[in-house]
Order: sequence, then C-alpha cells, then structure tokens
Amino acid sequence: MMMSPLAFVLTLFWGTVVGLDLVSVPQGLLSRPLVAATVAGLILGNVTGGLVAGLVLELYALDVLPIGAARYPDFSVAAVAGGVAAALVPAEVAAGAAGLVGLPMAAVGGWTLQKLRRRNAVSVQRRLERVAHGDARAIWELQRNGLLRDALRSFALALVGVGIALLVALVPWELFSHARILSRAVLAGGLAAALAGAIRNAGQGGRRHWLAVGLATGIVVVVLLR
Repeated sequence: MMMSPLAFVLTLFWGTVVGLDLVSVPQGLLSRPLVAATVAGLILGNVTGGLVAGLVLELYALDVLPIGAARYPDFSVAAVAGGVAAALVPAEVAAGAAGLVGLPMAAVGGWTLQKLRRRNAVSVQRRLERVAHGDARAIWELQRNGLLRDALRSFALALVGVGIALLVALVPWELFSHARILSRAVLAGGLAAALAGAIRNAGQGGRRHWLAVGLATGIVVVVLLR
C-alpha cells in the first residue's frame, strides 16, 4: 500500500494537531493513542490498521501519568506514526509495526518535551519583570511563542515519525515467516505495562480488590467470547 502526497500532508497536519493537544491546546484528548492512531489510519484508508495501532499503544500509555513537571513519553505524535506504519503493512504485523515505530518515537517525544519546557522557562525569565508589572503584551508573547515552539516540535516529530513509518512499510514482511511474533511481543509488553500501571494507581486496600475483580471478570468474558 502506497501513501499519496495528500495523505502525507494530512498526516503531518494531524501529527502537529495531536502534539499541540497534549499540553498546549485544545487538550481535548485528541492526543490519546487510540484517537491519534485511528485517525491516521482513516487518512490512509485503513481504519482497522490505525485502530490496532491505537489499541496497542494505548496499553503502554496507560502506564503514564502526565502531571506537573514529571518526565514521561509523548505518545501523541508517536501514535500517529505508529498508525501510519500499521496501516501500510500486512494486518498480521500491524501491531508489531506500530510498536516498532511508536515506542521509540514516544521516548524521543518525551525528550523533546523536556527541551521545550526549558526553552519556555528561559523565555519566561527574560520577560519576568514585564510580567510582574502586568505587561499584557509580554504575556501574549509568552503564549504565542510557546505555542509556536510546540507546533514546530510536533511537526518535526510527525515528519520524522511518518518518514520512519514509510521505511518500515518498505520491509518485505511477507518474506519473514515468523514476523507475527513481533506483534505478539508488542501486545504482551503493552498488557504488562497496562497491568503495572493499574496496580500502581490502585494503591492499597479495597481498590486493589476491585482491580482483581475487574481483571477476573475481563478474563472470563474473553474466554467465553472466544
């Protein structure tokens, strides 16, 4: 499956949007992997591939608690890249391709967030006296420049991520008889990450009991529906 120039432009635009959504604007949960990757698949005409990528990367993202100045992977633009990869490869390796592209990109995205925060901090320091005196123009400059930096960061990540996804799509996956093992490994890692996050966030006492009840119920439902 090839990627048209229009689809390339649209995925870069969508990647920039979801990157901005994470911390800047509009913070409407567009940056969640399930949304970001599914829309990427829709742009390429393969919603199923995008949805698979979104489901897999969402498992890893459930282990992330993005609050305050904590360091965490950025799964927003990474999910778009993973969705593109999953949409362009055979269905049996879609999950594996999404992880192969999305997980490293999430780590890189998290690193760029730290760089962005430091650059914004420098910008604030330069205008601190003006802001303290109530200079509205200084506040506007901070907001505008911060938004532009984040947009540039997101666009650059989208460009790199989509480029890597296109390279992954060129791999002759049909020649690898055990290629689907990659998908199983990525899925297993995602389940482990999601479970670890759930246990950590459940804390102690009754909440862990309810977590156990939920897990047992889910397993029973999956077994019955097979």
